Amino acid sequence: MKKKIIYIAFMLLCQITFAQCYPDRHSTSWFDGWVSCETSTNPITSYGETHWIMYDFGYEYVLNESKFWNANEPKNLQYGINDFNIDYSIDGVTWTNLGEFQIEQASGLSTYEGDENGPDFNGAKARYVLITPTTNFGGNCFGFSEIKINITDPFEVINEEEGFNALVYPNPFENDITLRIVTLDENLPVTYRLFDILGREILNNTLDLTEDIETYPIPLNGQSLSIGIYILNIEQNSNIKSFKLIKRE
Repeated sequence: MKKKIIYIAFMLLCQITFAQCYPDRHSTSWFDGWVSCETSTNPITSYGETHWIMYDFGYEYVLNESKFWNANEPKNLQYGINDFNIDYSIDGVTWTNLGEFQIEQASGLSTYEGDENGPDFNGAKARYVLITPTTNFGGNCFGFSEIKINITDPFEVINEEEGFNALVYPNPFENDITLRIVTLDENLPVTYRLFDILGREILNNTLDLTEDIETYPIPLNGQSLSIGIYILNIEQNSNIKSFKLIKRE
């Protein structure tokens, strides 16, 4: 079985990479982070019009501990978030609330090292994380500098009986998709078959895998498909994984 730990930091601007003299310190620049000065419709409609930020990791991960750095620009420390909700989702439609949390106001110093006691996702599986602040330390804008989440990629853990893991994205799709696959036997080809909602086969093709390559483009010729639901079967060595795909405009 394959298993690895990936540490990721979600940063809004590439300049952040060069803003920290030490790994855990954060700059005092207002531009190094996320800032929201106007509310908009939250992805969770019951929240209404709020300040919010949503991260799309691209894949489904197992989420663990986190660390926050609040807004650290000395003249606007009051804009830093205080109370906030965290929700997570696999599909961006159905959400699970992790809870409501608090973060202390940043110091405004270049030695600021963030809040070590960030929320723990306790192994929740998610592709999307939504942060919705409810209070700050004053002012009309809300913001924070950075969040880092310790994650495990479950995709790399292969059950020997199943033989492989597979993932397809984007979903919903417009034209073509990408297959991500890890397998115990990269020498065996993979067959993919697309069916409509009535079970009629639309596509049947075989893909040869390449060692150490995980992602492969899968042409579905979406322009010729009607909007709706399709089933994609990925098969290798009699092991099958099925995915419900949604064709959109």
